[in-house]
Amino acid sequence: MDSDGQDPRLACYSCGAIHRGARLVSLPDGRVVGSYSEEFRRHCEAKWVLKRFRVKRTRQEYLAKVQELRGTQAMLELRQEMLIVWQSKQ
Repeated sequence: MDSDGQDPRLACYSCGAIHRGARLVSLPDGRVVGSYSEEFRRHCEAKWVLKRFRVKRTRQEYLAKVQELRGTQAMLELRQEMLIVWQSKQ
């Protein structure tokens, strides 16, 4: 909690403000993040990719496009999050 009594994890990763609907969310690996955080955005994207692209080749193509557009680090982070989501379902 910061000086005004609000959890800094609730801050929006884009603008830094704490939006009215912001809440804390538990991810499958035990992390607790804000619903406006980059970690939660990445988690939602990972879930979407796994649901949308059922074939390994198409997931790999998506990750290659992420690498091309956002860089290697973003692709690796998304791939790791996809692994966490997939393992939590097993």
